[in-house]
Amino acid sequence: MNATPILLIVGAVTLDVLANVLLKKSDGFRHRRPGLAAVAVILLAFTLLGVAVQHMPVAVAYAAWGGLGIVTTALLSRRIDGVRLTPTAWAGVALILGSVAVLSSH
Repeated sequence: MNATPILLIVGAVTLDVLANVLLKKSDGFRHRRPGLAAVAVILLAFTLLGVAVQHMPVAVAYAAWGGLGIVTTALLSRRIDGVRLTPTAWAGVALILGSVAVLSSH
């Protein structure tokens, strides 16, 4: 597989995480600008995901995008908001990463 679909997935994950941060800042859409920006950013993320699935199986692309987005958001919320991950949460992170790796290897 060439690097292009992987870069598209990385871009989609980055945009997905940015959208999550903007959603947090919108405070349930009470602040409209970050809320509307989150919607625009997630549309861009889906666009990159859509292009990626032209070059790789949709199951692999979606699993990578979703899983890596979840893990990155969890780690970022730990860093930014001080959210403490329990040992069970860390096990979940490991399972997600393992699942993405297994799906990507086929």
